[in-house]
Amino acid sequence: MQATHKALSNRESGDGRSDIILKSKSPRYPSYVIEFKYDKESENVERLAQIALNQIDRERYGIELTGRIIHIGLGVHGKKAGMQWVVVD
Repeated sequence: MQATHKALSNRESGDGRSDIILKSKSPRYPSYVIEFKYDKESENVERLAQIALNQIDRERYGIELTGRIIHIGLGVHGKKAGMQWVVVD
């Protein structure tokens, strides 16, 4: 993806710091905002993923991005992982 996107990690954006932003170098491709949530106690990885997705929206992590943006929330517990995503135009 290096040819089509610029990776930004733990960068201040909106009202906080997002985990990863993959900023598209061309309007042909979407940009991505990715937030991780890890919990040693909770095995509900889908709920953790939804919390991460809500945080992207609440903290406005994609405010600097234009065009099609995909928000991705990832929840992790041990070897289990869950993902929630939404396309923002």
